[in-house]
Amino acid sequence: MINDSFDTSKPLFSPKEAFESHGLKPIEKKTNTCIVAYSSHVKEEILNKYDNEVVAFTGTANDIINVYYLKELNVLFYMSPVTSPAASCILSEISYITGAKNFIFFGSCGVLVESAKDKVIIPTKAYRDEGTSYHYLEASDFIDIKNYSLIEEVCLKNNLHYVKGYTWTTDAIYRETANNVKKRRESGCICVEMEVSALEAVSRYLGINFYTFLLSGDILTDSWDNADLGTIKEKAKQLTSFDVALLIAKELK
Repeated sequence: MINDSFDTSKPLFSPKEAFESHGLKPIEKKTNTCIVAYSSHVKEEILNKYDNEVVAFTGTANDIINVYYLKELNVLFYMSPVTSPAASCILSEISYITGAKNFIFFGSCGVLVESAKDKVIIPTKAYRDEGTSYHYLEASDFIDIKNYSLIEEVCLKNNLHYVKGYTWTTDAIYRETANNVKKRRESGCICVEMEVSALEAVSRYLGINFYTFLLSGDILTDSWDNADLGTIKEKAKQLTSFDVALLIAKELK
């Protein structure tokens, strides 16, 4: 069964072997901190706003993923693919090729409770309803998000409206059924997304630091409401979230 997948024997290959097979080696380290968005809108706006250079790259079968160094901010930046397997794979590779140790992820989520709408959402635990994390960590229903307290400190210090609670990480966006939404809400989940539990597990395995916060997109209560998902308002919240990520990056320095 999938929850028996964790294995302590040596993997047959890692990002190191994968890169070396193409004649690629780690770059000279630029900085220890990398900000990661999922939004192409954020990527376009940030690259237009800040002087940058491409310092590394990786990719999937679908596209190249560039890693940018934002010079005046002294941070790395890239746009992650969505879903646990893809986001985890790219994180592993970029951690290896850049040497960065602090990764700050932000993106939209569905909210399960109205109180989470239009706030910085700080996951404290994630329900592991995906496959990737079970290959990196022993089976459990939830995984603790180790570094959530720093994000809460940043929100308090900067008078940001926030809410903290559990998130539900799922692989199946069109299988957020009425019964499962009810169960997850009853177990303490205030939002739903597709990457957090896996990225926490992978980060622990790699020995890197994972920081994450979310912003509300659609609403899943007794029914579904598209709400801000894909709207101008959501795009504005995404850009504001980059500023929050910068505040976290400053704390890490």
